[in-house]
Amino acid sequence: MLKRRKFLKAVGAALATGISLFSTRRAFSKSGGMGAHGHEAHSQPEGHAHMPMAKYPPIAWADPNIPISPPPRLMGRQMGKIHTLNVPPLGFEMDGDIKVFTLIMQPVKRFLTTGGAPHPVVSEIWKRNNPYVHHMKVSKEVKLWGFNGSVPGPTIEVTQGDRVRIMVKNELPEPTSIHWHGLEVPFEQDGAGGESQPPIPPGSTWVYEFTVHQVGTFMYHSGYNMMKQDHMGLGGFFVIHPEKSNYMIDKDFAIMLQAFALLPGNDSPDLVTMDFNWFTFNGRVAPDIELMTVKQGDRVRIRFANLTMDSHPIHIHGHTWKVVGTEGGPIPKSAQWPGNTVNVPPGTTRDVEFIALAPGLWRIHCHKLNSH
Repeated sequence: MLKRRKFLKAVGAALATGISLFSTRRAFSKSGGMGAHGHEAHSQPEGHAHMPMAKYPPIAWADPNIPISPPPRLMGRQMGKIHTLNVPPLGFEMDGDIKVFTLIMQPVKRFLTTGGAPHPVVSEIWKRNNPYVHHMKVSKEVKLWGFNGSVPGPTIEVTQGDRVRIMVKNELPEPTSIHWHGLEVPFEQDGAGGESQPPIPPGSTWVYEFTVHQVGTFMYHSGYNMMKQDHMGLGGFFVIHPEKSNYMIDKDFAIMLQAFALLPGNDSPDLVTMDFNWFTFNGRVAPDIELMTVKQGDRVRIRFANLTMDSHPIHIHGHTWKVVGTEGGPIPKSAQWPGNTVNVPPGTTRDVEFIALAPGLWRIHCHKLNSH
């Protein structure tokens, strides 16, 4: 008997097809920013303009002279509302009225799949309805770049009107910065390395600080050498909740779309090709995508963000949602549109909402079936 609603994204390696399963159980019961130069107490980059770039080989995954720090103390502490599949939450500290977050940009080894068995619920249904499915016990561990030991990075959650400070430490083998994608912040806080700020040297710390006035689903990702660094995995969600909401969301999920080009036998992404062959939901492929459970009758929101080079039409089975938001913020109710497939172009976010009415194990997948 199916007791839980699952949301599983099965995504493809080179020859595999990506499918997500979505299951519902019956409801039995229940600014202006001071930035780096406004905080004398914090370590600041020096001598950015004359950094000897030869010290940081472009193919290096890690600098042996820079120790990799453990996750910050509040990594894994849920202080928000969103469930980001396979990614621990990130808590914050208060400095007066300022919410302070810590992000460490660092080399990360990530299992796209461990080769373990599918979730028991999935296995049970496959055995009953599709005896031709045989799980391949093949693992794939890759060398990526992430935040706080995770690819993608943890979701930052704040509330409209908050003053936010993000402490960023660079443990990568090359300079970097963070761009706050979609956020309306002062120029010096935009994170465009080499333009709005000097890039952050390896081993250094930079401070971003700004007040958020928008509402919606946004992103953060590398703002320097983006073609390389974004494709190494540097990205995450930045969500701004409204001060007041007209209705309640029972389950709020976030899914980052990322793609990697991995040659056979290679554990490092190929950064000079557009032939991506591993398409991931939050850095995982099937059967390692975390299952998600809701009750029948729950109002569900799913936030999609796309850091790949392709558009992805994401389709849900058995339900009809409404597209209620983009990286520009919430869509007025009169302009929302219904459907069961939403296209998520590169560099955008899409929020969808629906009522989970039909019990079952439902697929959610990219409808570019020839590749995903």
